[in-house]
Amino acid sequence: MPQRTLRFKIHQNGRVEETVEGFYGEACNNATKKLENALGDVKVKNKTSEAFITNKTKTLQQFNKESNVSL
Repeated sequence: MPQRTLRFKIHQNGRVEETVEGFYGEACNNATKKLENALGDVKVKNKTSEAFITNKTKTLQQFNKESNVSL
C-alpha cells in the first residue's frame, strides 16, 4: 500500500493550501471532504495525475491481458 500524505501550508493571510499524495481517483476527495468543509470555502482545486487513475489494479490487469508483457 502506498504512503498517503496530507500536507497543509497556512499563509499569513489565513489562506490554507492543501497537498494530497498517494490517493487515486475519488479517494482523494473522500479523504479531504470533512477537512475542507471544516476549513471553509474551497476557492481552487487542482487535480494531479493520480486523481485520474480510477482503479490501478484493474488497469494493470487489463493491460496484462491486452499485451504480451507481464508486469
